[in-house]
Amino acid sequence: MSWLTAFERSVGTCALAGLSAALLSVSAPAVAGMHIASADKCSLIAFVDETDPAGLNVRAAPDARAQVLGQLPPVWKDPVDGTQVRVRVEVTASQDGWFKIRNGKDEQQLTERPARPTYGGEGWVSGHKLIVKPQATVGYQQPNSESPIGLQLGPEQDLDSKSFRQAARLVACEGEWVRMDFTEARLPADERKQLKIAPAARKNLPAGHFRVWVNQICGSQETACDGP
Repeated sequence: MSWLTAFERSVGTCALAGLSAALLSVSAPAVAGMHIASADKCSLIAFVDETDPAGLNVRAAPDARAQVLGQLPPVWKDPVDGTQVRVRVEVTASQDGWFKIRNGKDEQQLTERPARPTYGGEGWVSGHKLIVKPQATVGYQQPNSESPIGLQLGPEQDLDSKSFRQAARLVACEGEWVRMDFTEARLPADERKQLKIAPAARKNLPAGHFRVWVNQICGSQETACDGP
């Protein structure tokens, strides 16, 4: 290396430093901000369905490795009558099965206890840990009521029932619509018999699963909402 001039050595050092900085700038945010720019925008209310006493982690990006910003309390259960109360959140976007939320609220008017510490800022949580209260009886193949029907419930069925909530997970949202993935084996046999499921709702999914878009999402966990 003795034959290099001082200028050449200086240029080489600067180039290496610049390359190192560039690599760091690419790798550092790869976890913290992955794919956020392509998130689908939406506006609806959901409820936190977490049973871990430690609560649900809210992360800085739609990735399980992203920084934890705070926690949302788990489902509260009344020790006397078994009534369950969940933290309420606003959902503003979705990406790869994750949902961007804000304004987490522990609804103490329902628990009749002081509100628990609840992260109220923005962040991302897995769709596995959220539930919604659809008032619809029809699911569509696209987030549009003019699209083909993917699911038709029976006359006595309700997507806002406990059995359907237990069988579903949220996978995406758009506007006031949410896409739900259902596992048929989690539904009682008599419920499954009443369903009319279009073949397109099962396309490219594991056996026993179907996905549809639903709207008419109710923002109250205490009662049902009237109308669309």
